[in-house]
Amino acid sequence: MSEKTKAPKPRKLARLDLDFSPARRNRPAGWLLLAAGLAAALLAAVQFQSAQAARTALATDLSATNARLNGTRPEGVRAGPPLDPRVSKAANQIAHELQMPWAEMLAALESVPAPDVALLGVEPSAVRHVVRITAEAKNSAAMLDYLQGLQASKEFSNVWLTSHLVQAQTPGTPVRFIVQLKWSGA
Repeated sequence: MSEKTKAPKPRKLARLDLDFSPARRNRPAGWLLLAAGLAAALLAAVQFQSAQAARTALATDLSATNARLNGTRPEGVRAGPPLDPRVSKAANQIAHELQMPWAEMLAALESVPAPDVALLGVEPSAVRHVVRITAEAKNSAAMLDYLQGLQASKEFSNVWLTSHLVQAQTPGTPVRFIVQLKWSGA
């Protein structure tokens, strides 16, 4: 082959990189805008809740003021029937009895030595500051010892034996008795 007819030497082509998806770029400005938007949304939510609470309080005050001006009761408050004075007095007496320091009174009763005496009932009257005790003793001597113990106690005064009953038909002849006393802690 002649030099003229020689085939040209193939040229190397430059490498072609075709990338159809752009590379991700970390943009700090985008992250800052996102954080600022979230902070603004959070602040708006807090302000909205605060405004709602204030609105509710004002609405309640307004309804109460309107009710006072109109002479009616606010919503939710009903006038009950007038209380009977006897019922009211009984309720107050029960409340007074419940406020009595029971633990202190029972501790004072337990501090009196009484090995042969069993307390069957304790009935305090907070209004009169009097306690009525129903008890049963093994015998008359045990009953008298218990009465002397109550009289010697600093917490009790005006100790009175109001009644007693010797139970002759029961073995050992126990004595059932009732004592009335004034309790200084009442």
